[in-house]
Amino acid sequence: MNLFFRKLWVYLRAQLSSKQGVLTDAYRLTFRVWLTDQDMFLHMTNSRYLSFSDLARMNMLIRTGLWRVMKANGWSLDALAQTRTIARMLKSPQTFDITCRVEAWDEDHLAICHCLERNGKIHAELRALMQLHDADRNPVPVASLLNALGYQEASAEMPANFQNLITAAQQATT
Repeated sequence: MNLFFRKLWVYLRAQLSSKQGVLTDAYRLTFRVWLTDQDMFLHMTNSRYLSFSDLARMNMLIRTGLWRVMKANGWSLDALAQTRTIARMLKSPQTFDITCRVEAWDEDHLAICHCLERNGKIHAELRALMQLHDADRNPVPVASLLNALGYQEASAEMPANFQNLITAAQQATT
C-alpha cells in the first residue's frame, strides 16, 4: 500500500508531461527512502529495488508513448529475466535518483536498464529483459510496437549481459 501514492504521483506526472520523449533517452525520477522501505537491518529492503524499477519503467513507458500504444492494442510488457546488483545500501531518509532507459532490442525482447544513484555514486543497477504479449499471452514482435509508435531508429547492439539473460530465459522455458 505504501507504494500506491508513489505510483499515483509517477503516473500523474508522466501523463501531464508536455512532450513525448525519445525511446532511448534516460528517464530520471527522484525518491526518498521511507522508514517503511527498510528491512530489519535498517537499509532499503531488497524487494524495494525491484519496486522502484517498476515505477521508473512505468514513467518511461508513459513518457515515450509506449504505454499508450500497448494499451490501445491490449498488449502487456512482461519481465522474462532480471538481474540486480547492489553496490551500496540505501537508508532512510536518503534521497536517490533512478534512471530507466531502453538499451537495445531484438525481434522479441526489450533490454531495459535501471540505475539507482545517490550523490553521483551508483548504489544499484537492475537489468530487465522484457517481452511484449497480446491478450492471449502470445508474443508480439517488438517491431510491431515500434512501428505503432512511429519509431524508425535501429537498435544498438544487444549488450552481452542481456544476451546472457536471453540465453537463461530460453533455457528456463525448455
